[in-house]
Amino acid sequence: MAESVSSQAEKLFKAMKQAGAISEEKLLSAEKATSLSKLPKAQCMQAMQELEKKGIVKKKTNNNAVAYYLLKTSL
Repeated sequence: MAESVSSQAEKLFKAMKQAGAISEEKLLSAEKATSLSKLPKAQCMQAMQELEKKGIVKKKTNNNAVAYYLLKTSL
């Protein structure tokens, strides 16, 4: 059951998976995700929202920091 996502979202997903952001203990900041995916920040955040809407990525907020991790390890 492959979900259709944009090429930017796929690139971001692969970068997050390679970085090991697959649990709440291994969160990635938006800045780190942007640099790892090599996407422009706006495109990266758009891709992050797309993945979040599809239930692939989870956003976690603590204090003022926002971090993300993958809920699924395959698209």
